[in-house]
Amino acid sequence: MADQSTFDRVCAIVREQAGLDDAAELTPETKLTEIGLDSLATVEAVMACEDEFGIEIDAESNPETIGEFVSMVDELLDK
Repeated sequence: MADQSTFDRVCAIVREQAGLDDAAELTPETKLTEIGLDSLATVEAVMACEDEFGIEIDAESNPETIGEFVSMVDELLDK
């Protein structure tokens, strides 16, 4: 999976949590609520990202868009 970008990996996790198929187009501007992620599903996506990337995301983090989610993961990976 090293050849996949953070964006692609986060999108795959979000698609799975939202029950979307692989063809669903997601952009950095896509709001998580637009694709059906409620607060519980967002927490589950955050936990899945923690497992995927081996990071710990602040429990208070509440990304609203795919772009915010990716930025949050990238910042933690850079530490």
